[in-house]
Amino acid sequence: MKTGHTNSAGYCLIASAHRGDRRLLSVVLGADSDSMRAAESQRLLNYGFQFFDSVKLYAKGQTVTTLKVWKGHNGTIKTGFTRDIYLSIPRGRNKDSKTTLTTRQPWLAQLSIGHAVGTLTVSLDNKTLGQYQLQSLENVTVAGFFGRAWDGIMLKFK
Repeated sequence: MKTGHTNSAGYCLIASAHRGDRRLLSVVLGADSDSMRAAESQRLLNYGFQFFDSVKLYAKGQTVTTLKVWKGHNGTIKTGFTRDIYLSIPRGRNKDSKTTLTTRQPWLAQLSIGHAVGTLTVSLDNKTLGQYQLQSLENVTVAGFFGRAWDGIMLKFK
């Protein structure tokens, strides 16, 4: 993808490789020669393909959770992602990963598709591997006068 050389940085290479449905990138900085940067880049890419898996966490439009929505025509909203969510994880460790969902409450209408409603954090051995923005998968319009008034009263006691 990109090569370069300077006296201070040495020989550098940004490379990409594609195997099956996976694509990996490698970045090598400070190599002593042109051939060394190519060999090191190839070693990095082979290591990535051999010891890591790309795992599809969620499909586009898949419901992750349902949240309560106040003062809207719908009382709940489906949440998920507007694109497929993938994560690279050490081979065979997918079942050891943990997900944590963080959302703000309460949610008030009006919400539209793609509105950020929370964060999904994926961790392995207490180290964060990725954070993904949880989004609204549907529109919620504002309720009528009585619906808003009722939910306003209910929120006072919550």
